Amino acid sequence: LHSFPTRRSSDLDLGKKENNNDKDTLTEKEQRALLDQILKLEQENTKPAHRKNEIKDKYEFWETQPVAQFNKDAPVEFGEIWKDHKVEDLRKTPFDLPQGEGLEWKDVDMTKQNEIDKLYEFLKTNYVEDEDHMFRFDYSKDFLKWHLTSPNYFPEWLISIVQLDTKKNKKKMVGFIAGIPIKVCIHGYDISLAEIDFLCVKKEFRNKRLAPLLIREVSRRIHVRNQWWAVYTSGTMLPKPFAQTTYYHRNLNVKKLVDIHFTYLPPNMNLARAKNLYKLPTDLPFSGFRQMEEKDVDQVHDLLENFEKKFKVHGYYDKDQVKHWFVPRKNVVYSYVREDSNNKITDFISFYSLPSSILQHESYKKLMAAYSFFNINTTLTVKEIMKCALILAKNAGFDVFNCLNIMNNEEAFQDLLFGKGGGKLKYYFWNFVCPHTEPKELSLVLM
Repeated sequence: LHSFPTRRSSDLDLGKKENNNDKDTLTEKEQRALLDQILKLEQENTKPAHRKNEIKDKYEFWETQPVAQFNKDAPVEFGEIWKDHKVEDLRKTPFDLPQGEGLEWKDVDMTKQNEIDKLYEFLKTNYVEDEDHMFRFDYSKDFLKWHLTSPNYFPEWLISIVQLDTKKNKKKMVGFIAGIPIKVCIHGYDISLAEIDFLCVKKEFRNKRLAPLLIREVSRRIHVRNQWWAVYTSGTMLPKPFAQTTYYHRNLNVKKLVDIHFTYLPPNMNLARAKNLYKLPTDLPFSGFRQMEEKDVDQVHDLLENFEKKFKVHGYYDKDQVKHWFVPRKNVVYSYVREDSNNKITDFISFYSLPSSILQHESYKKLMAAYSFFNINTTLTVKEIMKCALILAKNAGFDVFNCLNIMNNEEAFQDLLFGKGGGKLKYYFWNFVCPHTEPKELSLVLM
């Protein structure tokens, strides 16, 4: 239930060796001309959606679920689909797993390091890859603990399927799904629901229909808590997204990104000129920024609350959640505030670390990617605060800065040399019909 932010162009080739006679310093006019050429080439060469991302004639599982469908009208124009639900009517035991495979349900205890280690290794080996099998998400152990133990989380919503290995007398994970409780505003309607993440099945078991079982089981456990709605994302087209968003990428470490074929250079641009084009200053162009601290929670909460109100679909963060999600954690989440002369926080930057394993390269093994979280501006423009985010990410050692075209992010993309990616991310509600929502009307970040 996720999408890999696919590398940018796919059919371009370096083609030519660097021409050392080319001048490396570009005038502003030349930079704009090259940028326009790069953006045009990227638009022409971004891979079209594969058939797996198109609407299918039939969705065997999803047509049985209370979700908006493609080929028929929703039972309601807005709101809940399945209304006749009672906790006492729910199944009291987990769903049956396929017989003869030695499979069992097992909750993942995120307070135990050995279980975090097992989950990390399982996802690192089996979770989302790009369509060319060159990169795979590599969520760190600290990231998984941070994300899956959010305030008021329910341990029983972190569900795995394990198989007994009789030879080694140990159980290996073959499937996983997670839910965490969140609160969302949907076109003026406040709702408590579950955010569903990390649906993953081991490759050898993907023909055994374990994914629908994981979805049914996490749904059952969510309902037991008297929660009846969920939100999730996917790169795959399912019935029926209420929003479709696009990843954009900003090169930070051009040489590495070219070497690993995450991005390409136009035939008439050498690496030195590309480095010059994408170069960022080391220092921020505006004063007053510093790393967020726990003492800032109240002010950041107020800033975030006012910002979120601008969007038709957005999340809610109480002060405990602001502390959990935004107070910096090493190699996990990065947050910065800007203070004025009266110590009032006026602007806010945040991004999180989500590396990827590089699967087909002899030298490089990991792509360090920063993902935009929230960038809130009151004294700066969107472009100015996004540029500060890029500088901070570059200084922190990231290779690329990834950003969805949600919120007001897209206002900064062209001037700051973001390239449009092939990775799409679609947003879905379970048991709730939501009007179509444009990316710029959406402020909901699911990881």
